[in-house]
Amino acid sequence: MRIKPHIWVKRPDGALLGGVCAGIARALRWNVWVLRALFTGFLAIKTVAALIIYALLALAIHLLGNEKLQGKKSRGKKTAGGLASPELSQRSQRIADLEQRFRELEDSDCGN
Repeated sequence: MRIKPHIWVKRPDGALLGGVCAGIARALRWNVWVLRALFTGFLAIKTVAALIIYALLALAIHLLGNEKLQGKKSRGKKTAGGLASPELSQRSQRIADLEQRFRELEDSDCGN
């Protein structure tokens, strides 16, 4: 089958958007609606497959993430406020010291 080059250049009759399906159907001598249905079906199958793969990967990451979090939880001490670590305790103490200094500055300004 030999395809004429000028067939690909101009927009074919019966084109809906860009005329891609109409041009290919004309060149292959197919019904344009069959080609459009095949193209739409391919896109639907590909999209559904992509969504399924995405959902499976999200589930796998969620399950693996939970296993890693459970391993980390067992290393720290459990307190009423959550996990305690020396770093967090030091930060909490520094914040409490800064709040105390701020209150003292406010009190000294109010006294004047």
